[in-house]
Amino acid sequence: MINTDRSTLYRLDMLNQQQLKVNHQMSTGDAIDKGSDDTQIYTQELYIEDKLNVFEGLKRQIEKTSAQNDVSDSTLAEIKNLLDFIKTETIKGRNDTSDPISRNAIATQIEGAKENLFKLVNERVEDEYIFSGSQTNVQAFVQDQDGKITYNGNPNLRESAVEIDSYRDRGVTGFEMMSYSVSTTVSGQEVSFKEGERIIDENGDEWKLNAAQTVLVRYDEDGKATKDFVEVTTTGDSPDKVHTIAEVPTNEDGSEKIFNARHNSFQAIDDAIAALRNNDGDAISLALDDLNNAYDAANTAHGELGGRNKTFETAYERVTSKLTHFNVLSIENSSADMTKVAIESKQLELIYKTLYSTISKTNSLSLVNYLS
Repeated sequence: MINTDRSTLYRLDMLNQQQLKVNHQMSTGDAIDKGSDDTQIYTQELYIEDKLNVFEGLKRQIEKTSAQNDVSDSTLAEIKNLLDFIKTETIKGRNDTSDPISRNAIATQIEGAKENLFKLVNERVEDEYIFSGSQTNVQAFVQDQDGKITYNGNPNLRESAVEIDSYRDRGVTGFEMMSYSVSTTVSGQEVSFKEGERIIDENGDEWKLNAAQTVLVRYDEDGKATKDFVEVTTTGDSPDKVHTIAEVPTNEDGSEKIFNARHNSFQAIDDAIAALRNNDGDAISLALDDLNNAYDAANTAHGELGGRNKTFETAYERVTSKLTHFNVLSIENSSADMTKVAIESKQLELIYKTLYSTISKTNSLSLVNYLS
């Protein structure tokens, strides 16, 4: 009798547990309540949740990057419009008039456009300077007391994730859009560059003059001076100094080094203003050539930016697709099969009836009847 009671109670307890599981599935639609209900489903659920968290994070990061890219794109379009305006006004000053008063008025208009350019090239998004290279906490361009504007960031692009452990360049640097190449030389060749022009090598590192202007020192992407340098000779007086490197060196591994000298587009604008104020027709023509180069550099940078932006648009579509995929998997993995649940519920009902019928019959027997 004792063994029978224990067996019956055990069976009843197991049925109750199964009933709780079925009730949970019917009320929530979830396959399991806790991990121990089904370790295979639970393990798969953890895997899917991890993937969802990763791709949700990627999606948010790409959305932020895309927002900055959109601002960079629209701002660079405005910069090009201003450069085009400056070109047009300079052409007027060269072709339409030789009157010093008219040329002086044009110079004043260009000065106003220059100040607007200065504001645009220092555009920020979420307290980050979008044109300062990888140093987003550094103001991209600075202006001294004489009105001279120079690039203050670095020539290195920022990177952002487009996939797990995969990164791509984003944005555009002020160096790309507001300077243009004036010469490119390779190892073994002599190179000369004017005061204010800057040297970039094939790796995107900048080489800067030391205070004495006797050597050109390589700086890394963090803006720190390295041990690499090359000797420089300087001739002339400011602002017409010319710096010369007798021979571009090779890299440590013997490979070819490339030096690219770039001219500041703001300097080209200053030269146009000065030429107009001095009523110097030849200087205006030379300045216009430089302004054409400045516009072409900004236009090229805009095209490069468009290509980089497209990379992130494609990455966003891919990440969104993967999120949809894993969301579907999550639903399929965690959802209970309601047809199966309904069958199990009916089976439990029948088993309960049978078991309680057995218990009822057993309880109706007296101890005397049981012993007889």
